[in-house]
Amino acid sequence: MFWWLFLLCPVAYLIGGFNVAKTVTKIRHVDLSKVGSGNAGATNVGRAMGFKWFLLVTVLECLKCVGVSLIGYLFVSYYTGAFTYYHESHYIVILAMGLSAIFGSIFPVWYGFKGGKGLATWIGLSFFLNPLVMLVVAAIYIPLLAITRIMSLSTILGVITWAGLSLWLEAPLTIPVIVMYCVCVAIILFSHRKNLVRLFTGKENKFILKKNQPAATTDAVEK
Repeated sequence: MFWWLFLLCPVAYLIGGFNVAKTVTKIRHVDLSKVGSGNAGATNVGRAMGFKWFLLVTVLECLKCVGVSLIGYLFVSYYTGAFTYYHESHYIVILAMGLSAIFGSIFPVWYGFKGGKGLATWIGLSFFLNPLVMLVVAAIYIPLLAITRIMSLSTILGVITWAGLSLWLEAPLTIPVIVMYCVCVAIILFSHRKNLVRLFTGKENKFILKKNQPAATTDAVEK
């Protein structure tokens, strides 16, 4: 059964590599490299264009990963005959597909391997695989974000908590599953490595959704 992953994971990577933030801001003639952290992700879209655009990009990025996770779920369910609950094989395949999409989001071949930080893509995977755990994580860290206004802090603590609670409460404690959860945490931490440095030095950017925040348009850059 798992040989299908050699075909499915590259597809998940390519789908994950489609950057919604870059597409939206290109249409709106906004240069994200000149805003906030310069990252091509939903948070920076919010800084440049406001809450509704942040929400749109986040939802679409989540749905992107939900889609590839669903493909993995359907394949493994077909082979196991279990469509009502998750076996260990479900966790392995869905995590493999989700990780491929997250990797594609961070290092997209379509954009010279320069993408976002994989946050929204990870949220899609986590809600599909562990919805109850993710609701607990959201209940803890959304208020933290509201208080601190530091997205990276909530993200880093959230993904660690998600992996820990998932392995403790739901996921089978087998080596492949444990390794893949740890890899997921490692990927998100790696994509936020600059944020970690700014956090420790007290220079991290605040998460402020303000449509009128300075944002360089493509025309302005060309001039």
